Amino acid sequence: MSVVTLSNGVDLVRRRSRPSSRLERAYLLYRKRVALCRTENQRNRVHIAVENYMTPAELRYFASALAADAPDSPSHEWITRLGAFMPTQTVRPVEFERRTVLKGMTHYTAGIGSPPQKTLLIGFAGGHHRLMLPMPSWLDCLNPAFYDMIVLRDFSRRIFTVGIPGLGADFFEAMAGLRRRVDLNAYRNTIAVGTSSGGLPALLGAIELRLDRGIWIGGLDFPTLATRLRSGGASEARYAALLASRPEPFPDLLLVYCGSHVADAAAANGLHQRVPSRLWEVRNCASHVVLSWKLERQRLPLFLSKILGQSLEHGGPVATGGNHDR
Repeated sequence: MSVVTLSNGVDLVRRRSRPSSRLERAYLLYRKRVALCRTENQRNRVHIAVENYMTPAELRYFASALAADAPDSPSHEWITRLGAFMPTQTVRPVEFERRTVLKGMTHYTAGIGSPPQKTLLIGFAGGHHRLMLPMPSWLDCLNPAFYDMIVLRDFSRRIFTVGIPGLGADFFEAMAGLRRRVDLNAYRNTIAVGTSSGGLPALLGAIELRLDRGIWIGGLDFPTLATRLRSGGASEARYAALLASRPEPFPDLLLVYCGSHVADAAAANGLHQRVPSRLWEVRNCASHVVLSWKLERQRLPLFLSKILGQSLEHGGPVATGGNHDR
């Protein structure tokens, strides 16, 4: 993939952001953290952590601030590489800001639009605390006038079964805590999206919270969750009951997977037998990280629009073109 020049966007953001205290604070914290690194592995860990949280505006600010660094410096190489993962390079009049609610709950919103005009995406991150992509790659696709996004992260790596500190001590308590903190009914549309180990929790969350849609991307089948629960001395009965329940209205559940990835295809087809859902096969793809695969081929925004069932720019419905993709 070619590297996209960021200079025009950087200049525009910096002019609009004076004084850019929030952006500058994030950048100075990054500089402080990376200065403490003594090995390449330590720097990589800092960079991955930053990627998991930062907004497109922060990325452009970092790129501008790091422009004076030597081109072969680790920070300059990192931000240049990350800039290549921005699918649209759109600089918007009002941009997403990050609001950390809890360690395991981050809210991305902008001072434009209102919930009745917006879709709320609730992301259930996988084991690496991301939705298969750096966070700016996701947000760059979305018009903040019509989208808010909450990302839930499971730092216990227990498939959200031990909850999220501050929201609840197990999955069900965490979903109840989320409902108390966020007025889900205020939004025009609500969609749960989960990748890898966050895929099944996203489906369960969509059912539990009565959302409009739940999207499983390269996730796990239920027996894996049941085994993990039993190994920790817990029962899977309540989860099985939720998966077997059919509340009205029932969310539209979508199972997205690369057709040539054997484990993901098996998990999707197994889960499809357990719950009313639609299989969405990405053909000619053997990768687990299907979103990254789409990004590399410059197809990510169109693909996200299809699986969300709506425009990323105005939130209106779009034709999906069937239950498969290339």
